[in-house]
Amino acid sequence: MRIKSCRSKQRKNVYFAPAGQLHNIAIEHLPSSDSTFIAEQINFYRLSSTRQLVMIKDKSHIKEAVLYGGLKYDADTTALVVENKKYTDIPRDLNIQHTFYPDSLNLRDGAKYLPATKIEAEQIKQALENTRLQPALYMDLRGTEESFKALSGKNISMLHIATHGFYWTETEARQTKDLDFLMMGDNNQSRYVEDKALTRSGLLLSGANIALKGNPLPEGLEDGILTAKELAGLDLRGLDLVVLSACQTGLGEITGDGVFGLQRGFKKAGANTLLMSLWKVDDNATQLLMTQFYKNLLAGKSKFESLREAQKYVRDYEVEIETTPDKRWQSEARQKEKQSKKPMPKEFKKIKKYKDPFYWAAFILLDAID
Repeated sequence: MRIKSCRSKQRKNVYFAPAGQLHNIAIEHLPSSDSTFIAEQINFYRLSSTRQLVMIKDKSHIKEAVLYGGLKYDADTTALVVENKKYTDIPRDLNIQHTFYPDSLNLRDGAKYLPATKIEAEQIKQALENTRLQPALYMDLRGTEESFKALSGKNISMLHIATHGFYWTETEARQTKDLDFLMMGDNNQSRYVEDKALTRSGLLLSGANIALKGNPLPEGLEDGILTAKELAGLDLRGLDLVVLSACQTGLGEITGDGVFGLQRGFKKAGANTLLMSLWKVDDNATQLLMTQFYKNLLAGKSKFESLREAQKYVRDYEVEIETTPDKRWQSEARQKEKQSKKPMPKEFKKIKKYKDPFYWAAFILLDAID
């Protein structure tokens, strides 16, 4: 990959459609030889296809926004039934209840409640409301699979989902107990390849732990495990921006036609730009990044600029920590405390806690040509 040849004053923008394992590498954030990052010198635009460059697109405007965060995975079945009476006539094109087990999923902290996602969703809601938008917030019990599928055919322009995400390779699915259903049989015909791959990645929504723990679900209730295959069957045309604030949402089965995972599901459903992650992410760093991303976006910056500046914000974010003195200093301090009968004042220093790319480089934009 010839990046060095692109680094001239005349070349500020690089548009690339990854192939093979490059899909799984944050090319945008590779380090440079001068202890900086290449993205600080060149704008790298990741595309699902270079066809995106000739497609005519309207300028991005957030009109109708939907937010998911602070979801209650351990919801009571009775409460879920009552909540989901609001949603009728939702097609159940893939029923995978009773088949997941708690140790099977590769998730952010397992299928546990994520408190930072509630803060994240509430802060984004407030930021949107400050611009006189009225976002719909699905939190606690409200963030069910039924509520999500009810968005199909609706005129929404922005969707933010802060939750657990998962992806299995075909080998992992075969080796994991009771996941044979993910293989959708042993038929190797090409028309089944995509369907099989899209069932191995997804998102957890409210009530998902019922199925994860192998407990029975009431008749007609969705399992709260939204797969990429189910996503692909929805109508999300008009959806300009999807933000997947979850783990490994950019991963999937790599083929000659791209990545068969959540990004494939959303693109087939009609979504335009996706913000997603390549590895397990830290809750607190993600909350900081996402909140800043929306502040930038609502200030009129492009999606690309908004993410780049949000990542820099997280990279430079400082926290105050108590210093740990050496043993000699501790001994002298104890002597002084005894003599003065007053505790020695604590000393603090500021550090850039999230400076490492692990905390901020996981997030990438797909098809963010504004």
